[in-house]
Amino acid sequence: MQDFVRIFSEHPLATMAVCFAALVILYFIFKRLVKVALVILIIALAIAGYFYFKNPDQRPATLGEAWDKARDETGRVVDKGKAAVEKGKELIDKGIDAGKEAVDKGMDTADRVGKAFKEDGKDQGK
Repeated sequence: MQDFVRIFSEHPLATMAVCFAALVILYFIFKRLVKVALVILIIALAIAGYFYFKNPDQRPATLGEAWDKARDETGRVVDKGKAAVEKGKELIDKGIDAGKEAVDKGMDTADRVGKAFKEDGKDQGK
């Protein structure tokens, strides 16, 4: 530890560069955290505004009730989203199977047509 103190005291320019780099890194980290905090605040205000404008007479008595209600509603929406994703995956699988069948059928038809042209060419050459 004393070596670090000695190095930093002997090289003040390097110490200033390290401090500057650390400050720049902290600035960018906190800048992102501030942005995330603002986005979360905007979302929370939007949810509160939605509930207030939807039913101004039935607003929750406490913040805990509002939080529980919002959590339940978002859980329900997430469940619906998961069901939609599963249905989409099933539809994609059905589409892939139908596409494979169509490609196989097309290849069989192309083989038959190709054989028919080859047979016609052999008969004309004789």
